[in-house]
Amino acid sequence: MDDKSAGFQLESSHIRDKKALSRLCLIMATTTIYLASTGTAIVETQRRRLVDTHWERGLSYLQIGWRWVKLALNQGHRLLDFIWLSAAEDPEPAMASWKQYLKPDLHIQCIEWL
Repeated sequence: MDDKSAGFQLESSHIRDKKALSRLCLIMATTTIYLASTGTAIVETQRRRLVDTHWERGLSYLQIGWRWVKLALNQGHRLLDFIWLSAAEDPEPAMASWKQYLKPDLHIQCIEWL
């Protein structure tokens, strides 16, 4: 999950004050929206390979967005200055690994109550 080791590392903050933790969570939520939006834009504009070298998409939109922000700041690319929302189907769904991809799907059966 992006809120843990691959992202914000919230548990490492050791914040105990409720108000401070609430403010930090607001900042994290806003950042999550911006980074996921940026990641979506990068994938849809076919620039994913600049930040995700996997043959298939292996990173979340948040991670793609985070890597784009770092690349943009280091190499002078423009940052997204708006939120990119898309109703389109995911053009390249993320695939964590071939091992996970080849596992049989787990199906949840729904029980109808009469």
